[in-house]
Amino acid sequence: MSGLYLRLSADDSVEPASIPSRNQARTAILQALTVATPRSPDAGRMAEISLAFVSNAEITRLNAHYRQQEKPTNCLSFPQDPLPPVFRRDLLGDIVIAPAVVLQEAAEQGKTLLNHYRHLLIHSTLHLLGYDHVEDHEALIMEQLETRLLAEMGVADPYLNQIHE
Repeated sequence: MSGLYLRLSADDSVEPASIPSRNQARTAILQALTVATPRSPDAGRMAEISLAFVSNAEITRLNAHYRQQEKPTNCLSFPQDPLPPVFRRDLLGDIVIAPAVVLQEAAEQGKTLLNHYRHLLIHSTLHLLGYDHVEDHEALIMEQLETRLLAEMGVADPYLNQIHE
């Protein structure tokens, strides 16, 4: 991969101070893009990701529509089908994050807001690359990757002291 084209947007209702800077978001996403997968963009192609920060009402609407769960969630990922190699960009997909949920979770979990965003951005990007956590073995692989990538950024294991349901 030769780079990242990041489309960033925020609903008018989202407080700018509650979201990471473009550079902070970009750094976390690029960290996740270091993982080699069949879905990773080829050398010479840029990865393209759309990142949207939305209200709780919007994330609830999306969560109900796509996951049949009528409640807010911290983030959703929407992978796109790979574009043919003729394109210079590989549209990986969309990431949608609800800052109000992220703020609440960071406070409840005793994490800094930036580190929680780093985790969610890496987690969401891994989804765009084809990782999932539906099955226990998939969840373990994804969690180990996230933990390693975050450690390389100086961020503590987000799953430490977490009880799995």
